Amino acid sequence: MKKPILIMAGVLATLGSFAQTTKVDSAKGLMPEAKSFTTELNVNPFNGQLNLNNSLNQIKLRYFTSPTVALRLGFNISRIDSVNNVNNPYGTNTYFSNDEKKSSTVGFNLGIEKHLKGTKRLSPYIGADLSITDKSSSENISNNQSTTTVTNAWYYSYYNNNTTITGTQQNGYTRYGLNLFTGFDFYIAQHFFFGYEFNYSISKTNWKDVTVTTTPSTNNTPSNSSTKNSSATFGPSLINGIRLGYSF
Repeated sequence: MKKPILIMAGVLATLGSFAQTTKVDSAKGLMPEAKSFTTELNVNPFNGQLNLNNSLNQIKLRYFTSPTVALRLGFNISRIDSVNNVNNPYGTNTYFSNDEKKSSTVGFNLGIEKHLKGTKRLSPYIGADLSITDKSSSENISNNQSTTTVTNAWYYSYYNNNTTITGTQQNGYTRYGLNLFTGFDFYIAQHFFFGYEFNYSISKTNWKDVTVTTTPSTNNTPSNSSTKNSSATFGPSLINGIRLGYSF
C-alpha cells in the first residue's frame, strides 16, 4: 500500500514543480505551435508501471500542422528469437534436441486529431486513426528421431495422465482497425503536458493458417494440421495510465 502512495506523491510533486512556469515561458506560450512534434509515455502510479503509449505498447508521435490540428503516428516493431538446446552425449542412449522459435510483430496507427477550444493550459481534442498489425511466428524442433517445422505459430506438446496434449501459441495474424477517440492535454510547463484518452475501436483479426509438419510423421503429431479463423471486436476502451509527454 505504501508503494503506490509514494509513487503517486512523487508524480504529484513533480507535476507541481513544473507548474511554476516563469513569465518568459508564459510569454512564449505553453502549447505546441505549427511544425511542432510531441511524444509521450504512459505512467500508472497505482502499480508503478511505466509503458510506451496505448494498449499496443507503441511509440507515439504527433506532428502539429497548425496549433489546432495534429497528425499522429503510432508504431511498434518487435521480434523474439529463442533457442533451447538439450544434449546428453554420454552413455548408450545419447540424446539431442534443438528448439528454435521466432516471432515478429509490426504495427502502425495513423490518424488525425482536432484540438478544440479550451483554456491557456487545457487542450481537449477529438480524432480518428486507422491501425494495421501483422504478426508472424515460426518454430523448428529437431531431435534424434524427427524434425518438426511450424509456420505461423509455436507448437507445444506434453503428457498429462497418459494423454498427449498438443496446441499452439504466439499465433500469427493480420489485424485491421478503426479508432475514434477523445482526450485532453494539460500543459503544466512550456511544451510539457499530461493527459488522458479513451476511444471506441472496431477491429477485424484474420488468423494465419497454422501448419505443423513432422518428418518422419509420427502418430501423436499431425503431419499437416491447419487452422483458419477470424474475429471482430468493437467497443470502448481506456488507455491505461496517465499520458506524460512533451513537445519539441
